[in-house]
Amino acid sequence: MPDDPAAQANYERMRKAIELAPYHRHLGMEFVEAGEGYAKLKMSYQKENSTYAQALHGGAISSLIDTAGSMAAWTTAEIMSPKYYGSTVGINVNYLSGVIGQDCFAEGRILKRGKELIYTDVRVTNAEGKLCAQGTVVYRIIERVAGE
Repeated sequence: MPDDPAAQANYERMRKAIELAPYHRHLGMEFVEAGEGYAKLKMSYQKENSTYAQALHGGAISSLIDTAGSMAAWTTAEIMSPKYYGSTVGINVNYLSGVIGQDCFAEGRILKRGKELIYTDVRVTNAEGKLCAQGTVVYRIIERVAGE
């Protein structure tokens, strides 16, 4: 974590955003760390999120990719602030290998930041570091106009 107090406060808000969202809790997501243009999340293995043979469901992986990409985007603005709002515009997921009965990690990195659109690359690995999925997330963050 950086020495910048404003960035540190934003990362703490990111942690809270993950902890407070019922869907993230349901999937077993946890905030691990963040830096400028970077966010890392963990998703704990839960039988309820798997298919046959303890394979993590692709929808859970897609949700993790979406969330990690979004969190990387939020390193550029104050999450949970009335000043900004945002949403996912697009997501692409490539499943490369199964995540079988174990925790996984997603690392999102900003590829490009425009005025409103942020393009991120997300890599999902299993507990041993094997690349299991890769995705791109296009996220939009807008600064609210006074009076909105």
